[in-house]
Amino acid sequence: MTISQKICWTITDVSPGMKSQVEGLADATCIPTIHKTCQRRWPWGWLGWSGGRPLAQLTAPSDPLTPPWPDLVISCGRRSAPLALAIKRASNGKTFCVHIQNPLHNLDAFDLIVSPEHDGLRGPNVISTTGAIHKVTPQKLADGIKAHSALFERFPRPLSTVLIGGSTNRYKMPLKAMETIIAHIFRIQSLTGGGVLVTPSFRTPYREVLGQALANKPTIFLAEIEKHNPYFAMLGLADFVFVTDDSVNMVSEACVTGKPVYILPLLGHPETKPKKFVQGLVEKGTVRLFDGSSVDSWTYPPFNDTARVAAVIREKMGLSSVTI
Repeated sequence: MTISQKICWTITDVSPGMKSQVEGLADATCIPTIHKTCQRRWPWGWLGWSGGRPLAQLTAPSDPLTPPWPDLVISCGRRSAPLALAIKRASNGKTFCVHIQNPLHNLDAFDLIVSPEHDGLRGPNVISTTGAIHKVTPQKLADGIKAHSALFERFPRPLSTVLIGGSTNRYKMPLKAMETIIAHIFRIQSLTGGGVLVTPSFRTPYREVLGQALANKPTIFLAEIEKHNPYFAMLGLADFVFVTDDSVNMVSEACVTGKPVYILPLLGHPETKPKKFVQGLVEKGTVRLFDGSSVDSWTYPPFNDTARVAAVIREKMGLSSVTI
C-alpha cells in the first residue's frame, strides 16, 4: 500500500543480501521507491571511506545518482554509505539519510543508523535491532499462502521448511557440508513423519547434488530457485523452520514466523557475526540447535524490526503512521 507522495532511493552494491534489506525497509515505509545499484571505482569502493567526491566515483554500470534528489535515501554496506551522505549534502540536508549496518565512519552525519544488537553500536541516532532488516512480513506470508497453498496440499503435516545458505566472502561451502544438510533433511522427515519443503539460495553450491538426492521423494519438495521459488508460502505454511547458520538475514526471516526455528550448522563455517548472532538467540531461547534427536515446539516473540524501524523513519520525517 503506497500512501505517500514522497520518493525514496535505496542504494547498495550488487549484493542480494544488502538489496533485500534496503528494499524491505523501504517497502515498510510505504514510500514509493527506486532502487539504485551502484559501485565506485577502485580504490574508492575498496577503501569505503576515502574522501573525494563519491558521486563522481561511480563505475559505468552503476545507476545514475542525479537530481531531483529523493526525500529519503536508505543505504546498506560501507561502500554505499558515502553515496547516501553525498546525496544528503547535495540536497542541502533535505534528504533524510538512513544507513543499515555499521557505516564505520561519520556516524553522526546520518539521520538514522540501523544496526543489529550483536554489532554493539550505540548512539543517539542508532536503532538497535534483534536481527537483520529484510522483506518478510506477516502480510507477505499470508499472500504467499493464498497464492501457492495448492502447490503443497499433497504433502503430509507437519510441514518443515529448510532454508539453505552457502558460500560467502569468508567461507567456501564444501561438498561434505551439503552431504550433511541432505542427511539432516532425511532425518527431519523421519522424525516428523511430515512433508519437508527445501529451498537453497543463489549462494548454495552443489545444488545438483541436492537435487539428485531429493529426486523422487514424494514427501520432499525442492524449490527451483532459477525458475520459481514460493518462498513466502513455504515460510508461512511451515510448522517448523530449519535454517543454516551462515546468514543473519535468513535466520531473521525465519523468526518473523513465530514458528519453532532450528539451526543447522554448516560444516567448517568460521566464527563470524552470524555465528555470534545465532548463539545469542540460542541463549535467549528463541532458536535451538538441531541435534537430530527430536523436533519439538516452543514459542517466542516474532521479530518485527523492519516495521518498528519504518515507523520511526516516518515519525522523524513528519509522516503519519501506517499499519503494514
